[in-house]
Amino acid sequence: MVITKHYAVHGKKYRRQLIKYILNPMKTRNLSLISDFGISNYLDFPDYMEMVKMYQNNFLLNDNLYDSRFDRLEKNQQKIHAHHIIQSFSPEDKISPEEINCIGYETVKELTGGQYKFIVATHVDQDHCHNHIIINSVACQSQKKLKWDYAIERNLQMISDRISKVAGAKIIPPKRYSHRDYEVYRRSNHKYELKQRLFFLMEHSIDFNNFMQKAEQLNIKIDFSRKHSRFFMTDRDMKQVIRGDKLNKREPYSKEYFQHYFAKKKIEQILEFLLPRSNSFDDLVEKAGLLGLELKSKIKTIDFVLSDGQSYISIPNKSLSKKNLYDTMYFESYFKEHDVVEVLHNSEVKTEFEKFETQQHSDILTVEEITEAYETYKTKRDAVHEFEVEIAEEQVEKMVSDGLFIKVWMGIGQEGLIFIPNHQLNIVEQENKKQYMLFIRETSSYFIFHKENSEKNRFMKGRDLIRQLTYDNSSLPYKKRISLVDLQQKIEEINLLMTLNTQNKSFLELKDKLVEEIAQLDIDLTNLQEKTATLNKMAEVLVNLQSENQDSKRLAKYECSKMNLSQDVTIEQIESEIEMIQNQLYNKIEEYENTVRKLEEYVRILNMDKYKTDDFSINID
Repeated sequence: MVITKHYAVHGKKYRRQLIKYILNPMKTRNLSLISDFGISNYLDFPDYMEMVKMYQNNFLLNDNLYDSRFDRLEKNQQKIHAHHIIQSFSPEDKISPEEINCIGYETVKELTGGQYKFIVATHVDQDHCHNHIIINSVACQSQKKLKWDYAIERNLQMISDRISKVAGAKIIPPKRYSHRDYEVYRRSNHKYELKQRLFFLMEHSIDFNNFMQKAEQLNIKIDFSRKHSRFFMTDRDMKQVIRGDKLNKREPYSKEYFQHYFAKKKIEQILEFLLPRSNSFDDLVEKAGLLGLELKSKIKTIDFVLSDGQSYISIPNKSLSKKNLYDTMYFESYFKEHDVVEVLHNSEVKTEFEKFETQQHSDILTVEEITEAYETYKTKRDAVHEFEVEIAEEQVEKMVSDGLFIKVWMGIGQEGLIFIPNHQLNIVEQENKKQYMLFIRETSSYFIFHKENSEKNRFMKGRDLIRQLTYDNSSLPYKKRISLVDLQQKIEEINLLMTLNTQNKSFLELKDKLVEEIAQLDIDLTNLQEKTATLNKMAEVLVNLQSENQDSKRLAKYECSKMNLSQDVTIEQIESEIEMIQNQLYNKIEEYENTVRKLEEYVRILNMDKYKTDDFSINID
C-alpha cells in the first residue's frame, strides 16, 4: 500500500530550500518528472535554478496579498508557509514514474479541490519511486489558509489509496475472497472470535484489573510476561497461542495498550464530572489533582497524567478522545461559553466523584454476569441481518484487487464513490454480463469520497446505502452548485414520474419554472465566481508591484501586462469591488438553495406511495 507522510513547512526561506531539493535534476530525470497546479509559468525553457525561483515567486504572490489583507504580524518562522507531503510507492509496484507523478497530482488536486497551488516532483534516485509534493498554505485567491487536521490527514491517505488502487499499485493481485469465503472464515477463525471477546470485555469492564478478572470468565488466558502478549481460548480447539501484534498490527494488544485504554476512559470520566463543576481552567487543574489527574499544559497542547499512587500513565490530548480535542483552546472556549452548573468545594470532590462513578458504573456487568451476557451479545451479533443488494454494472466505477468502487449520490449533482471490500461482495459471471451482489449490514459504516471536494468526504451508514442502492431513498439532498448536465439528468427522472398524471398541467408549469430559475442561477453564480477570481488576481498583482522583493515585482509586472491592467486602478477599488461581488454571491447562493429546496419538495411528493394531486401545492413565488 502507498504510504503518505506530512510535514509542515515553516518560513519562506526553508520553503525555497525545499523547492530546490525536490526539483533536483539528478532525482527527477533532468526536471522531466515535475508537474504543478495554479502556477503562472512566465519562462519558456527554464533551467533548474530559474524553475526554483519561478515556483517560489508564485507562492510569494499569494503570501503577500494574504499578509496585506489580514495584517499578519507573526514572526516568519511561526507561520506555516507550505505543506510537504511524501508519497512513497513499493519497489514491487508495476507503475512507471510518469504514472506515479500523475497519481500524486490527482491526489492533491482532489484533496485541495483545486483551491491551492502545488508542485509534484517524482524522485527515482532510490530503489523505490516517491513523490515530493509542496502545497502552498495560502489559497489561490489569498482569502484563507489550508488548515491541516485529522480530517484532511485521513482524506489524504484514503484518496491516495483509492487513486493508487485504480492505477494498479500491485504487481500480483492477491487471491480474491468472496463473501461466501468470508462467512466460512468468520465462523472458524480463532482471531475473529478472540477479538470479539476482547472488544466485549473492554466495553464492559471498569478498569484493567476488572478486565483481567472477566477475561478468565470468558475462558481467555492472557500472558503479558514476554516481549509479545499471548492469548489462548481454553474452550476452543486452538493449537497454539495468538500474539497481540497479530490481532492488531497498528496498535498491538499489549499490557500497555489495555492500560492506556482504561486510563483514557478514567480521564474522560473525570473531565465529564469536573468541567461543569469548575469555574476556570486553574480550578479544574486543582480539582483534577485531588482525583489523581495532573494536567500538564503547554502552549497549545495538554498532557494528561493519571496516577494511582504507585504508577502513572501519560496521555497526550490528541490521543485522548475522538469527540473532543481537549487542547488549551478547547478549555478556553469551554469556560467562556459555559457557566458553573454546581458549585463544588475541594473537600467535596472525592466524595461526590465516587457517587458519580458509582452511578456511571451501575450498568457495568459483574464478573458472574459476563459469560451469559457475552452469549446474548454473540447471538444478537450473528443475527444482525445482512441485506443482499444487486447493483447494475453501470454503478461500478472501478474493480480493484481487493474489492470495487461503486457510484453513489451525495445530493443533487454530487457524485461520490464507496469502496466495497471483497468479503462483502459476490460476483457471478453470466453470458453477456456480470452480476454484482453486495452484502451490507445496516450498522456498518462506509466512507464516501466526494469527487469534487474532499472536504465533503464523510461516512454513510449501511442502512442509508441500502436505501439508495435499492432506490428507496425518498429524500433528495442538495448542494450549493449544480451543473446543467446533472440537472437535466434529474429532470429526466422527474419526467418519468410525471407520466403517471399527464393531464395535470401544473406539473409541467412548475417543472419549467424550477428548471428556468435554477439554470439562470447557475449561470449567475458561475459569472460571479469568475469575476471574484479575476479581481483577486488583480489585487495580487497590485500588492506585489509594491513589493521590495525584485523577483515578486518582476512576476507581478508580467501578470500586469498579461491582464492589460490600468495603472489608475488602486488596491482599495479592487477590494471594494470584491466585497460587493461577494455580497451578491452570498445572496445568489441563498436564492439558489431555496430553489433547490423547492425541487427537493417536488421530488418528495412525486415519490410518495400515492400520487394524489388534489392536495399538491407548492408556493413557487
